[in-house]
Amino acid sequence: MIRKNTDISEINNIIKKIIEQITSSKEMIVNIIDNIKKEEAEFIFELKELKEKIVLTIKEVDELEALDKRMRQKLADVSSRFDKYSEGEIKDVYDKAYEVRLKLMTKRNEEKILRDKRDRLEMQLKKLEENINNAQKVISQISVALKYLEGEALSLVNVDDKESEMLIGIKILEAQEDERKKIARDIHDGPAQYVASAVMRIDFTKKVIVKDLDKGLNELTELKEVLKTALKEIRAIIFDLRPMSLDDLGLVQTIQEYAKSIKEETDINIDLKLKPINDEVEPIIQVAVYRIIQEILNNIKKHSKAKNVEIKLDYGTKYLMIVVIDDGVGFDVEETLKKVKTQGTNYGLLGIMDRVQQLQGEFELESKKGIGTKFKIKLPVNRGVVKDD
Repeated sequence: MIRKNTDISEINNIIKKIIEQITSSKEMIVNIIDNIKKEEAEFIFELKELKEKIVLTIKEVDELEALDKRMRQKLADVSSRFDKYSEGEIKDVYDKAYEVRLKLMTKRNEEKILRDKRDRLEMQLKKLEENINNAQKVISQISVALKYLEGEALSLVNVDDKESEMLIGIKILEAQEDERKKIARDIHDGPAQYVASAVMRIDFTKKVIVKDLDKGLNELTELKEVLKTALKEIRAIIFDLRPMSLDDLGLVQTIQEYAKSIKEETDINIDLKLKPINDEVEPIIQVAVYRIIQEILNNIKKHSKAKNVEIKLDYGTKYLMIVVIDDGVGFDVEETLKKVKTQGTNYGLLGIMDRVQQLQGEFELESKKGIGTKFKIKLPVNRGVVKDD
């Protein structure tokens, strides 16, 4: 018995060391990603300035080409009418024509150099993006591994065997990591780029103001627009994380607003039969209800080809019921759930099942090809219901 406890203690120590090493490696990769992102932001700003220079250079080339054409016409005129021009006038025309041609060749060469530099920067940016994506995939995989080593793996009800249970648990964690990665990518590709650009532009604007106040004020106006765009995107991301209308308008109206946006986007007719929600339904349950309906509607929008959808929401003293019915193409439920359990496909359905399981609710799915689909989801109105039962 003592030996067994010693063995377990040794195993725990080994796992602890592995966790420490993996965590350390994860932090190193995160630091590398941060440095790459900083480099990427600098490249993006440099590329933007470069493209602006190219536009100006092309304009100058066009102007010089037009001037060169006029000078060549004048040269042809002078060459054919030597008797009407003095030697000084002829020399002056030749000199000016040569000067214009030299400027044109120089400017064309400058344009080529700028274009080549732009192409190299774009290739470097593409490579940086690939490196960031690959590193983030590694981070995601490391996070999943850590959660299992730390004993945070999730288990699901109605799973046939331990192997499937582990696989679907991994897939849920991967889905969660993918969602976090999506949020990080949305911030990085959107507001973070605008803010990075604004920071760099501030230094440039300060220099411009010193030389030309009007031009500097124009730069400030453009800078304001950049920051307004960043703010707009930040608000969109925050809304996606948790719609503020849940707090301001309540669950029912938030669902109504989301259904309206889906209808406008797809022309799907959505019939809502929603019982007004009061304080009996715990806020965390209300968030779960919204996320579940949101995910179901997203699945319908992407896959069902439905024309009509009916959403019912009702509740009593202990439980809440969500029923969503569509008249879409339908699918084989048994085959789809098997794929979800064994392959982790359909992250939307996986997310719904995960939410229901976490709240110890009940999940039913009915569908047949060519007939449509029906979701029935039962949740406690608050987390205390489960304990009371």
